[in-house]
Amino acid sequence: MRSRWPPRVVFGMLVVYLAIAFSLGLYNTAIRLRAAVGTLGLPTPALRARIFGREYTEALEQIRRAIPEDQPYLLTYQDDVKTILPVRFDLLPRCAIVRRPPEWRAVERDCWTPQVRWLVVAVGDGRAPLLVGHPPKVPAGCPPAPWMRPQ
Repeated sequence: MRSRWPPRVVFGMLVVYLAIAFSLGLYNTAIRLRAAVGTLGLPTPALRARIFGREYTEALEQIRRAIPEDQPYLLTYQDDVKTILPVRFDLLPRCAIVRRPPEWRAVERDCWTPQVRWLVVAVGDGRAPLLVGHPPKVPAGCPPAPWMRPQ
């Protein structure tokens, strides 16, 4: 004759596990709904400042004002490659030329990189990106870039 004790213990453990998982799920849902209700009706700039921080959003606004929409910029990162994604998205419709940190300068026989006036460095999560401007120059033997306007 088989004992009914092991199946009942397993069933009891399953019920306890599901009760804990369900209560934690409800708790997480309540926290997220409370945060979402707290941002209802906020204008987009205030919502962005609340999510990313005021320093980050102010730096991006300064970068948007500095870089014209028809000019590209070099985009590199300091610590982690994932930090360039929000910066690149926030600076649309400007064209980003993504470079790794050691190669953000012009590579040999590169005609485009030296003609880009702006360098944006994505510093890290929650920290404001940096904007570095330098005078563009046309390398010897290269045609002027399409965004270079005759002055």
